Formats: sequence, structure tokens, C-alpha cells
Amino acid sequence: MVSVLGSGFEVIDCDGVRVAVRPGFIGDRIARPLRAGRYERGERQGLERLLRPGDRVLDLGSGLGVVAAVCGRACPEGAVLSVEANPDLLPMIRETLRLNGVTNAELRHGAVVGPGAAPAAIPFYLRADFWASSMEPGSRPYEREVSVPALPLADLMAEFRPTVLSCDIEGGEDGLFYGLDLSGLRLAVIEMHPKAIGEDGVAGVRRALAAAGLAPLPQARPSTVVTFGRQAAAKPASPAPAWPPADPRILVATCMKDEGPFILEWVAWTKAIGVTDIVVFSNDCSDGSDRLLDRLDAMGEITHLPNPAASEGGSYLQPVALRYVQQMPVFRRVDFFLSCDVDEFLNIRVGTGRLQDLFAAVPPFDVLSACELVHGSNGRVAFEPGLVTELFPDHDTPRPGKWKARAGVKSIVRLGDRIAAVRNHRPDLAVPAAEAVWLDGSGRPMTDLARDRDQNGTDRRGRYDLVSLDHFPLRSVESFLVKMARGDVVVAGKRVSRRYWRVRDRNDHRSSDLAPGRSRARPVLDRLMADAELADCHAACIAAHRAMIDRLRGAPDYAERLDWILSLKAADGPG
Repeated sequence: MVSVLGSGFEVIDCDGVRVAVRPGFIGDRIARPLRAGRYERGERQGLERLLRPGDRVLDLGSGLGVVAAVCGRACPEGAVLSVEANPDLLPMIRETLRLNGVTNAELRHGAVVGPGAAPAAIPFYLRADFWASSMEPGSRPYEREVSVPALPLADLMAEFRPTVLSCDIEGGEDGLFYGLDLSGLRLAVIEMHPKAIGEDGVAGVRRALAAAGLAPLPQARPSTVVTFGRQAAAKPASPAPAWPPADPRILVATCMKDEGPFILEWVAWTKAIGVTDIVVFSNDCSDGSDRLLDRLDAMGEITHLPNPAASEGGSYLQPVALRYVQQMPVFRRVDFFLSCDVDEFLNIRVGTGRLQDLFAAVPPFDVLSACELVHGSNGRVAFEPGLVTELFPDHDTPRPGKWKARAGVKSIVRLGDRIAAVRNHRPDLAVPAAEAVWLDGSGRPMTDLARDRDQNGTDRRGRYDLVSLDHFPLRSVESFLVKMARGDVVVAGKRVSRRYWRVRDRNDHRSSDLAPGRSRARPVLDRLMADAELADCHAACIAAHRAMIDRLRGAPDYAERLDWILSLKAADGPG
């Protein structure tokens, strides 16, 4: 999202952070990664994974204020002290903090200096590229010299007492940490600048931090952004938590857009398997889904919120919503988390079919990833109300060959200090992959997802014994055409493709038994439908879905899309 405020600032959405810049101030070298959400990604991701709500963050080299805003939001019970030497950046940083609702951050103007006597002010050299401005004049031409207050780091440390340090000061890190008392730091995220200080300077920074007891943490890939952490003192062994957990709280979060006819079945199923808390983010609904969700919220069945990304015009709807839910009080109160869409049904095949039965059937884990089993259209062209788990029982093969074995996953995450962050398909770990207990849907250890944080799927062969993720992405042909017209619930503006249908319309097997799950969900559904207002909302959503289908029949490309899908069905047969 890009907008211009009355104050003259251009506002750019950078991966969920609203950044204020003066129009024309930043060049393409910064504007492109800022708009794409890549700006200062290394620092942001390192901090987002490891920050705790009460941390006190000292941010050296605030730049555009993105890191300060991220830290302020991630540490609601803590504080941020942000330091920036470039006077041209100060108004933009203040506006960025305001736009992101950060009230626990202080901005201070000055240049940080290391040990030794420091003058009251020192020269600072401003360059056309603001990020290249620094305290040294010789590395490249500069436009002007300004005098800025000198801020001894030792004084800042003693005054602010940070637990976390973020440092990106264009080479000013060289010699900055020698002889300082860094014992209060738990983490330090340092952007190294070898072009400015040389490899010897980088090695010196590492030695100074090592002398203070801060060691580099493992990195997934080489980067100039290095996170240093303090080794925790050994603690006496404590009794292991009881397993399986008694009465666990389990949170499911999801995004929805125009899913009205299908919401109540999914809510009933999700509650019936033992989920205690549901948070739904809606994305600009037009079929009455938002009113139905509001009613469920008023009844105390779910929490319904507008997607913060949609309300601000952002593109990455689901990632922003999942980052938001991790700041909600309910997230801190629950034991387990699962991101699950309204067309996905966790089908537990052990015990009475509840999550507690699944936990009892497996050892204690950090993550358990269930592989999807995709249900096709089952030959249904017309939309009709009913339970999708009953109308579309046929699915693709649960025993694929090698070349069609990969499937997406959704992961049950046991929350705690071993998990850095949750995402749609899987979490990010706060411990090395070798230390994580990551299980598959058969309760067996799996390593591929733990080792590669970019993987959202796996080889599904042999991984359905205890639980599957029964996925209904198509439903009927008419409902699928509504889905194509609606657009993507994950990324705004993205359209569902024809290939999406071709790959997923598989109806060759019926081995995944959904009848026990429907039996458990039916009393919950009946209880929900007994509320007259909710029942009216549900009926209105069905009517709106039918009306959309009628409108699409008059659209120029509807007949062409319908003919294409029907021709595929005729060529492929029922599967």
C-alpha cells in the first residue's frame, strides 16, 4: 500500500510495517525492497523470532524506523530506545512509530561512540543515499557535514539497561564494544559492514562480543546480519511436564473471504475435535460472511476481526494476520496453535477422534505436521447447501507414487520458548533443527521441514496413520467459479488459476472416513443453528452465494470457464 498523508509523507507498507518517507527522499535501491517487504529483513526476522514481550531494545542506527517499530510492537511490556545521527531522518522515524501505534519507543538524535573520552559533538557526513551517511568521510563522496551530539555507548547502556541490542551504523561498530559492560544483554543483532571496516574489523567485533559472553547463533544461510546470544546458565533439572497434557488450550487462526455457506460446518468440526479458541480474520466480505462471523463472536464461539492487512490495503493478507495473532493475549494463554483454513478439516484417526487422543498416541513434540488429502469435485456441478464432508467424500490417492508424493502440510505447534514464530504451514524454530521434536501424521520423526524453513510440504507417503488434513479446495464447479471470481484469501489481487482445478480434481479414493467426525460435529452444529439470528445469517450467506452464481452466469467469461472445466471432466472421467 502506498498513500500520501496530509503531512506530506508517503506511507509504504513494508511487510506489515507502515513506513513514512518524504516523497523523492529514497531512491529505487531502497524503495524496491521496502515495497516488496525485504527492507532490513535480516534484522527484523532475527529480532521477531527472539524478542520477548518485556525486552528493552537499544536500536543503534534507526534509519527509517522500521526495526524500532517492529521492536516496539513485539515488546509491549518493554521499551525501545532508538538512536539516529542523520537529522533528515528524524521526522520520518517519528511518523513511522506513530503510524504503527508504537508508544513505548524513545527517539534520540546523536552518534554513538565507544570507549574513551568523547567530545560533546562530532562530525557526521550526509550522502545522497541516506543509508551511506556515516561518521567517516573517506569511503565515498558526501554532500554535507553536520555536527551531531556524541552519545557514549557506555552511558546509554547504564541509563537504559537494555536486554537486546540492534546495531546497524555503517561501520561504526568497529571498536564500539571493547571494554564495555554488556552483561545485561541477552541478545545482540549486529549488521556487519566488511566493506567499511574490513574482515579484521568484523573479527574484532566478534571477539569483543565473545569476551562479553555473547556467541553467534546458528544461521540458515550466510548473512552480514549476525545474531549473538548469551549461553544460559545451567539450571537444575526440573520434572518434565505431564504428557499428554490435561485439558490443553488449543488455538486455531484462519482468514476468510466470502465463505458464508461453509463456515458453520467448519466451526462445529473444529470445536468438536477439541479446539478451544478460534480467531477468524475476514477480508472484505461481500456475501454476509462478516455478519455471520460477528454473530459467532457475540455468542462467544469465536473471535472475529477484520484482517489488519485488508483494512490498510496491504497485499499479504494471511502473513500479516498470523503475525497479528501472535500479539493477541489469547496466543499467550494457549498451549498449542494451528493455522487451518475453512476448507481444511483435521481428521484424527485414533481414539475418539479428538486432539487429546492424538496427543496421547504420540510422544511429546514441538511440531506435528499433518499432510493434506485433497478431495475433488466428486462430479458435482451445481452448488447445493449441505455438509462438504458428506457431499465430497472422494479424494486423491493416499498412496501415491514417487513423482506425485509431495503434499502441503498444516502443523500443530506446541508453543513455548522452543518456537520462534508460527506461520501458515509450519513454525520457525528457536532451537537448532537437530534439537526439535518434529513428528509427521503417523507419529514418526521427520527432519526435512525442521532443517529447511522455506519448505511448506513434504513426501506424504506413509504419513496418514494417525491424522490427515482433509482438504476441500474445489467443492462444486459453481462454487469453484465463485472462488475464482472472489480471488485469493492469502494474497490480495491473486486469482485462482485453471491449473488449480486440473491438479486438484481427483476423486479416485474414499478411504478417509469422515463419518465419525461428522457425528461428533453434529451436536455442535445443531447447537449453533438453534440461535435464530445465526441461522438467519447462514441462510443469507447461502442466498448470496446463489446470487453470485447467477451473476456469474451473465459474465462474458463464465460460460468459457464452465465449458473448459466440463471438458476436462469429460476427458478425465470421474477422477
